[in-house]
Amino acid sequence: METIKLSKPLMIKGEETKEVKLDFNSLTGKQLIDAEREARLKGDQTPSVFLSMTFQAIVAGKLIGVLADEIEDLPATDFRNLVMPVANFLLG
Repeated sequence: METIKLSKPLMIKGEETKEVKLDFNSLTGKQLIDAEREARLKGDQTPSVFLSMTFQAIVAGKLIGVLADEIEDLPATDFRNLVMPVANFLLG
């Protein structure tokens, strides 16, 4: 499990938080397939979906319980800090 500190609070289940935990063992294959479908519906045409920041943001959202749009609206540093561990997990 990886803990990410955010510079801007994120609303998760009605509570503001500046720290999120990414538990990759909690993901299922179905969630990854659903995330791929969602990324493609958003117009993502990256040949390997694992390389797509859209897909990575969707997966990060599934891990912490928010919509990908909320991840995408974070400041760039927070966004990067959330999607990089996801990319490392997907490509590892």
